Amino acid sequence: MRVTGWTEADLRAQRASVIRAHFARIFVGLAWEPDLVTAAARPVPDRSAFASIADFASARTARVRAQEALDTISAALWPEDDDG
Repeated sequence: MRVTGWTEADLRAQRASVIRAHFARIFVGLAWEPDLVTAAARPVPDRSAFASIADFASARTARVRAQEALDTISAALWPEDDDG
């Protein structure tokens, strides 16, 4: 109740789905990482920027994983934004 500012009576008056959604956002919000957003939004540099094809593949894989993590966190934070 410290996080929400709700009193015990306020908390008990809410629907269970509201409480679950609210606390899920608090929990996931603690995991939000702005650097992850930057990494997921940035395109992988051109192939010529890498010494080997393996390094390029690793960079592409890391970018895909960053995007997947961002998508997972975003879905948990904003489940009502199902526009995709």
